[in-house]
This record gives sequence, structure tokens and C-alpha cells, in this order.
Amino acid sequence: MATISPPQPDTGPDTAIAAFRAALPLDAGSGSGDALIADRLCAIGRPAHLAKGEALLPDPREDRLVFIAAGCAKLVAPSGQNAPVNQVLAFHFAGDLVSVQRRSPGEPRGDFRLIALSPCEVVIFPADRFLDIAQGDPAVLRAVLTRSLQALHRSRTRMMQMGHKSAGARIADFLVSMAERLADCTAGACAFSLPMSRRDIGDSLGLTIETVSRQLTELRDAGLVCTEGRSKVWLSDIATLARIAGRTHCQPGLTSKN
Repeated sequence: MATISPPQPDTGPDTAIAAFRAALPLDAGSGSGDALIADRLCAIGRPAHLAKGEALLPDPREDRLVFIAAGCAKLVAPSGQNAPVNQVLAFHFAGDLVSVQRRSPGEPRGDFRLIALSPCEVVIFPADRFLDIAQGDPAVLRAVLTRSLQALHRSRTRMMQMGHKSAGARIADFLVSMAERLADCTAGACAFSLPMSRRDIGDSLGLTIETVSRQLTELRDAGLVCTEGRSKVWLSDIATLARIAGRTHCQPGLTSKN
């Protein structure tokens, strides 16, 4: 598995750190003390570049928080010995703060890793030190908690889908979610590019790649979806897709891009 590369020259560590600082609440670090909260957090962050397909492996000593400054990635868990692929637990995009737990020698299937779906600029923080510093500013701690709750909501929604929803409903819900996260679109028509493969989509939804392709074809035949190449997607009516997905209403506050 590839190791972490240094930040690319055209982006550099300063750009990733600046993106993290910009994502903090506006009043972060406004209190007194030897160092502002934002400065202290930035000081413990390690910028890194992940090339497409490159993995951030779990650290053997400490839990980490990873801020995605640019690009997108998938969080995966190793599958069983007889399974040919890893299980995709979540997709993460610019602005996300991802928890990557330390390596578990006695539980190898718990060794989650972050794999870049496109070139990524990230900032890696030791989780304990990050949270210790963040406690000094309620606004920062609240922002971290909000992002964690958003991720938990998406995870629970996906688990419910895999247990109760049809393949068509899972694909429709996935498309609605990606419209919200990639295009900030919750109604009407929109277009965006999917950074993940159809296999990744299937692995995240508990579907085979053949089922994913078949369901996309049915939605295309219904005039709800148009695709171009491997990544470009156009949705004609998000509300109809949401109804197919079984959503009673859209929840942009819980599925925002950040």
C-alpha cells in the first residue's frame, strides 16, 4: 500500500492549513491566552498529499483526526479472508473532518483506512491533543461535534438502507445525497461528477456492481438520470428521486457538504 506523500508544490502545506483555519468558526481563538485556539490547532496539524488511490493507514499508537482540505476519499474497512474487496464505510469530501482510529492488532477488521478517490490535500491531527485544545473554545468544540453528528447520521441512514430498502431505493438515495454534498442541490435538476467508481458505490450500499448498473439503467430509462462517461451525472428531478428513496423530506442541515 502506498505511503503518504508530501504536499504537492503547487498546493503546499500552507494551503491545506489555511483551508482548515478557514473552516473554523469565525470567533475561534478570540479568547485570551499565550496562543489563540486556531493557532494552537494549526500548530499540531501535519499537512500531507494523497495521490489518487493512495491510503492513509491507521497509526499504531494514536487515534487521528483528518481534515480534508481538497479532494475526496473513501473510508474502508478490511473484509474477511474470503472477500475480494474492502467494505466502503463512507465517502468524504473537502471540509470533512474524519476520525481514523489507531491500529488494532487483535481486531484487524477494525483497521479503517482513508483512501483517496482523487488527489487529496489533508491535515492530520493527533485526536487527543486536538480535542484537548478544542475544549478551550466552545465554538470550535461545537463545530467538531456537529460534523461528527452529521457523519453519524449518514452512517445510520446507510445501515437502515442496507437492511430495509430495495436496491432501487438505495441508489436513488445515494444520488440525492451526492447531489446535496457535491452540488449543494436539494431540489429541481442538477449535474455533478461522481469521484467514486460503480464498484465503490456498490460496496458502500451492499450491492453488486451489476445491480448498481442495472438500477442506473432503470432510472435512465425513466428519464430521471443521464450519465456521460464514468463520472458525469445529470439528475432531472431530485424530489422524485427522494420519493423513490423513501425520504419523507430532505435534510440539508444533516447532509451538508461540510
